This record gives sequence, C-alpha cells and structure tokens, in this order.
Amino acid sequence: MKPTVEDLIKKQIALFRANEIEAERAQRAGRGKEGKLALGPYLLISREKGAGGSAVGQLAAKRLGWHVFDREIVDAIAMKTQVCREFIESLDEHDRESIREVVQRFIKPKPFDVESYVATLHTLLLTLGHQGNVVIVGRGAEYVLPSRFGLRVRLVAPIEARVRRIAAEGNLSVEAARAEVEKSDRERSKLVHRHYGQDLRDPLNHDMTINTAELSIEAATEIVLTALQRKLAVKVSGSK
Repeated sequence: MKPTVEDLIKKQIALFRANEIEAERAQRAGRGKEGKLALGPYLLISREKGAGGSAVGQLAAKRLGWHVFDREIVDAIAMKTQVCREFIESLDEHDRESIREVVQRFIKPKPFDVESYVATLHTLLLTLGHQGNVVIVGRGAEYVLPSRFGLRVRLVAPIEARVRRIAAEGNLSVEAARAEVEKSDRERSKLVHRHYGQDLRDPLNHDMTINTAELSIEAATEIVLTALQRKLAVKVSGSK
C-alpha cells in the first residue's frame, strides 16, 4: 500500500528528531546557518516535463537514505491544514519564528488566496530545508532555500525526446503528449516568474544543468550524487 501524506510526515518528523540528536554529537555534512536558522543538507531538483526529474529524485533519495518530496506531496501537505500544522510545530518555537521572519520578507502584497498559499508553500520549503536530508522536486525550492547548503540541479531534454517519453509513459498519442509538455513548460515558466520574479531559463539559478536526452536515469543520478558529494561531502549509501 502506498504511504499516505500523513505517514510520510510522521516518518520525516521522526527522522528529523533523530538527526537533531545525532547533530548534538557531530555536525551533519553540508549543514550550516542562514541568520538564526540551521539549514541543509538538501538536493533541489528543477525539471522540464519528461526530462526524468522525478525518477532521478526518487533514485537519489534511495541512495542517500533521504525522503523525497515532489510537487504533489508538497501541495498535499499545504492543503491538509492539520498535517501542515503538525509538521511545522515539530520545530521548536525559535526555529518557527526564524522561518516566519524569512517568509515575511519573501511575500509581497497579492490577493489573499494567492498570498496565503505562497506563504504556506515557502514555510513548508523552509521547514524541509531546516530539517535537512531531503530531496525536493519542483515547487521553486531553489529560489527559497540558500544554495550553499544544498545542490540545485535542473534536468532538461529536447522537446522531441520529452514528448516521446511522456507518450510512452502515459500511453498517449504524440499529439496529446506534445500538448501536455508544452502546457507544462508554459505554466512552470509563469509560476516561477509570478511567485519568485525569476527566469526559469537562467542557468545561474542552478548549480548544474543536465541534458537527459541520451542519459539513463541511473547515469543522471550518478552525476547528481557525485556533485552532491563534492559540494557538501554527504555520504551516499544504498545500492546502485
């Protein structure tokens, strides 16, 4: 049975508390402080639809022994008020206040429903970043969390390659797959510009960009994990 969002959050809270106990003995690799808030380590994956970002995130998380949070999971947490509250309240009051201060600097005046969602999203991303040992796929985490405590990766591929993958994965016609890919490209670009004032295509928003057109998921994951080890000295466990 697939674990529920509630199950995932309980596991993440338990892992976070275990990590905090461990951190009392030794500093976790890649972890540091931004102002009052401890952050990292984390792997942040931005991806074009059909470029394999979710699959790379899942495999990297397995090798690292970390939890993966993709767009659907983050959205589900944000929509489940009680789960979201329990997750955030797993932090102590000092850390919750530090996160609130950061979020207040992020949010600019917008209609209430949009502002409320973006504030919740940013709070969740900062909470995950503070807990560390997480892979976050999508939702603009690279624009919220400081780059020095994680690795920011963008996975891309030519549109024809992505269309073929989406068609095969979803048993769709080429025309239907192309429509999905093009719609996703437009929506992700608009979201990043609207919520973060950034250009999704700017390479400086990522530590590395990988073209997955001629790479397997395993090969792309190896590149990502090698870069993560070199940057943050984190340990990679699990079988290839």
